[in-house]
Amino acid sequence: MLLVGCKSDLRTDVSTLVELSNHRQTPVSYDQGSNMAKQIGAATYIECSALQSENSVRDIFHVATLACVNKTNKNVKRNKSQRATKRISHMPGRPELSTVATDLRKDKAKSCTVM
Repeated sequence: MLLVGCKSDLRTDVSTLVELSNHRQTPVSYDQGSNMAKQIGAATYIECSALQSENSVRDIFHVATLACVNKTNKNVKRNKSQRATKRISHMPGRPELSTVATDLRKDKAKSCTVM
């Protein structure tokens, strides 16, 4: 299970902040999301923003795929990913996801992958 924080760009949007303050609320911080992921037993917490980058949404699916493949078949050796999420929290007990963080955002250009 993954916990995904969507629309992370709204965290700094003035109109969103005003609307939230009218209801005495604030945007969810990365730390709050990460802590919630730990509380519910999620493998990781990931944030994305389709407005800021198409790649960040694609990266969510990439990390979800890695988490599913690693969960079902942990004995298969895999190459390091070239693309992952902008932010990923490293939960205890899931070292196979921690290798994803080293390859974050190395390529910004759009690319095509044949599966």
